[in-house]
Formats: sequence, structure tokens, C-alpha cells
Amino acid sequence: MQDELASAAEELYALSPADFTAARDERVAEARTSGNRDLARAIGALRRPTVSAWLVNQLVREAGDQVGELLELGESLRQAQQDLAGEQVRELSVQRRRLVAALVAEAKRLAERDGRVAGVQVEREVEATLQAALADADAAAAVRAGCLASPLSYAGLGIGDEAGAVSWQRAPAREKSPAGDKAKEAPAKEKAPARERRPSGRRGTETAEERAARLAAEQTERAARQAAAEAERRAAKIAEAEQAVHRAADTVAATEADLAAAEAKFTGARAAQESARQQVERLDRELSQAIAAESEANRAARDAQRGKEAAARAADEAKRRLARAQTAARRLS
Repeated sequence: MQDELASAAEELYALSPADFTAARDERVAEARTSGNRDLARAIGALRRPTVSAWLVNQLVREAGDQVGELLELGESLRQAQQDLAGEQVRELSVQRRRLVAALVAEAKRLAERDGRVAGVQVEREVEATLQAALADADAAAAVRAGCLASPLSYAGLGIGDEAGAVSWQRAPAREKSPAGDKAKEAPAKEKAPARERRPSGRRGTETAEERAARLAAEQTERAARQAAAEAERRAAKIAEAEQAVHRAADTVAATEADLAAAEAKFTGARAAQESARQQVERLDRELSQAIAAESEANRAARDAQRGKEAAARAADEAKRRLARAQTAARRLS
């Protein structure tokens, strides 16, 4: 069943989140039809991926070389931190920032190709997942599987997986020793202070020089443990500070984008305002011209009315004269 579940997961988590649920339900129905109820339940438990988790899954599939380079860098970085190789850690940190930035940019491109807009929160979750893969081997394995359902984050705690490398979740918190996982694998007697490893009968017979040497060795060992613990605390603080810088840079980028959009909107509004003002002025001029033309037409109409009335009076007078002339003519005849 595990192979069938892995095959289903690989297929489903390659899909867009919008297509995930329908495809999962179809695979569940197929499993039930074939009589494999356990497989149907396992597939039904697969969770729809968030946008950020889906983008990381897509990076694994379409930018596998870059993701592989990032995960290999994570192994080297973790080893350098355990070895307290400060110069190497700094060099690898530069590569880490470059790779993470390149993969986040590629994730944004994949989102745009799918018709999505990867907002600031999605970018942060993608970056946090990649940073977790750099810091923790379990997170690296979860990312490499390409079947994330939700983003990952790392704050000095281990990250585990559930549902057969399909749906990845944080495992219960486990403490890590300052010297890293190698110190965990060392036998307990190797990690005990030197004075606890000495036979009990030796202490009373040691010379002053031996005692001084033993005390100096114990002091050196304590100083080394303290230095290792301090180095790990500094590395954690540096990682936290770098994440804060990345978040601040994202915020600045987002606010600058908002400012640019607001400026463009303001420029458009000012242009529309100027266009409207010019149109009002033109309409005012046309209205003034129309009013003047109306006044002239009214005067012409009044003059025409007076001419009409005078012509009517003249016509009436001519008719009266005609009537008188006709009357006079009849009398003469």
C-alpha cells in the first residue's frame, strides 16, 4: 500500500491547489472501487497544500538542481556549525542567501505562470521552508519528497513527518546539545568531565604537578564546552537576525511597491482631474457662445416679428384700398 500511496501523493501534490481536492476524491473512489479501503482512507487523509507549500513542491519538480544544491549546502552548513568553523560558516551563509533568494524568485515566477500572485506572506513562508531545510535534516527530507501540505519553519527544534512522506508536520520538540548531533552519538563516558573518568584511587596519590595539569585540563574542557554553547547561541542569534533582515527587506519591498502603486494612482487621478478641468473650461466657452448665439437669434426673431406685423398691416391697408377702388368702379359703371 505504501508504494500506491506514495504514487498517489506524488501525483496529487504536483497539481495546483485548486485541482487537488477533486483529484484526491477521485483517487479515493478508485481505491474503494478496487476494494482497498485502507488505501482509500490514507489517500483521503492527504491534506490540500497551501499556496506556499505547493510552490515549494513545484520547485522540487521544476528547479530540482537548485533545490538539490540548496540541500547539499545545508548539510555542509550544519557540519561547519558543529565544527565551529566560523570562516566556513560565513562563506556558506553567503551562498545560502544567494540560493534562497534565487529559489524564492523562481517560486514567484511559477506562481505567475499559474495565474497567481505570490504575496509577501507566501514569499515569507516559501523562504522559511527553504531556511528550515537548510537548518534541519528532517526538514530537508520533507522538502526533497516534494509532497508538502503546509510550510515549514525552524527555531532550533526538529521537524518530523507523518502520513508516509506525504503530509509533513513538526514533530514534538526535542532538545539539541550545544555540540550538535555528533555529541549525542558519543558514549556518555566520553562526555563526562575528566575528573569523573579517573579511577577513585588515583586522586589521593597524584602529585602537585599532576593535580595542576588535571585542573588545567578540566578548566580547558569547561571553557571549550562554554565556547561551543556560546557559538551555537551566536549562530542561532545570527540566523534569527538574518531572518529578521529578510522579513524587513520583504516589508520594505512591499511598502515600496504599495508606494509606487499609490503614486501611479495619484498621477492617474491628477491627469483625470486636469482633463476634467479642461473639459469644463471648453464647455464653459461653448455655453457662453451658445448663450450669445441665442441672444442674437432672439433679436433676429423679434425683428422678423416686427417686420411680419408691419407687412400684415400694409397688406390689410392694400386690401382696404382695393375694396374702395372696386366700389368706386361699380358706381361709375
